[in-house]
Amino acid sequence: MADTGARLAMELAPPQAAGSVAVAVFVAAGSRDEQPREWGAAHLLEHLAFKGAGRLSTVELADRMDRLGGDVNAYTTREVTCYHAHCLADDWENAFDLVWALATEPHLEAEDLERERGVVEAELREALNDPEDRAEEAYLKALWGDHPVSREVLGSTPSLRRMSIDVLRAFHARAYTPAHTLVVMAGQPGGVPPEVARARLLDRVAAWSPDTVLSGPLAAPTALGAERLTRVSGQQAYVVMGWPAVPWHHPDSMIYRLLGVILGGQNTSRLWQRIREQEGLAYHVGAGYSGHRDHGDLSLSAGVAPDQVERVVAEMAAEWRGLRERPPTPDEVERARTQLKIGIVFQEESPEGRLHRVAPWVSAGLAVPTAQELVAAVDRVGPADIRRVLDDLHEARLPEVALAAAGPRRALVAGLRARFLDAVGGAP
Repeated sequence: MADTGARLAMELAPPQAAGSVAVAVFVAAGSRDEQPREWGAAHLLEHLAFKGAGRLSTVELADRMDRLGGDVNAYTTREVTCYHAHCLADDWENAFDLVWALATEPHLEAEDLERERGVVEAELREALNDPEDRAEEAYLKALWGDHPVSREVLGSTPSLRRMSIDVLRAFHARAYTPAHTLVVMAGQPGGVPPEVARARLLDRVAAWSPDTVLSGPLAAPTALGAERLTRVSGQQAYVVMGWPAVPWHHPDSMIYRLLGVILGGQNTSRLWQRIREQEGLAYHVGAGYSGHRDHGDLSLSAGVAPDQVERVVAEMAAEWRGLRERPPTPDEVERARTQLKIGIVFQEESPEGRLHRVAPWVSAGLAVPTAQELVAAVDRVGPADIRRVLDDLHEARLPEVALAAAGPRRALVAGLRARFLDAVGGAP
């Protein structure tokens, strides 16, 4: 993002569609931006903001949230922290004031940290006992090695216990800067013309001038292509494998999205039909593309009985090989297009959806496409485009394949990645 200050984007509905407004403050600071001693700071900071911000105490914050009557919440990812609200159109200013205070003026008191630390540790323990979460974490480490994008957003038990309020305050001062901040509002603000609403928001944003030092961008991750097996007690195992892919804004990203749907995103998808319907190996089978600001990945996944891990990897290999031998048909591509287009249309029907459509493009300094332009981009992808990406994944990217499995000891069979590569004709 440019370092000229916080920015504002508005996606306004026509006046007759007024009813609710969504507003959010996006801060381009997530777990990948943490220094080693800050691991877990971005997520913990988001939690602590609700313990008091601006002129409001914890109880007063809760009261404001309930009086808005809509949805006020926050989330942290590896790349962004977002404070958002969805409320009645007439309450748009109160909603903005609330999420702006959460982002820019958290109290960050030591006693609140001690209380909330236990809450986040409980959240982490829940994730550690879930084979799906553990497999996803192991997969990212197998794919990207020790780069910060592979770290668990929640942190670790040791890092959370070491976290001090001074570290959190320093992280907020370093990461929450005007240049990292974007305000987005979608809907029709009640009681004022759009230009008046814009001016009021800009006045508030312009008044924020913290004494901060900007941090430089981190290097993009480099694919490692490894195998990681993680022991988790229980009666279920989870397998995730995948390839590095393009960032979300790359022209080929729509091709990867369609390929993910064809592989495992529909009832008629290749993996779903083979692994669930024909072989009866798994309840959950999936595939999908995940795009980020400087990298992406295409992954396959399945939750299986512990003694079926080897077999499900073999079936994934057979289907990948079959996908190259029998490339997607025009009918398969059309079904996948329909699914993606429905997602775009559904997103456009709510202020929150429009808000999240606009935000990444503005954050990246790119022109914001309309929903119609996104639909047109989906329609431009054909079987030849998908075949080109498949060939690249197999011929250039196959050595970078990563595989992870999580489950009880009997599920963790070493050499699964090598067997997959051998089965699809790649060198282990």
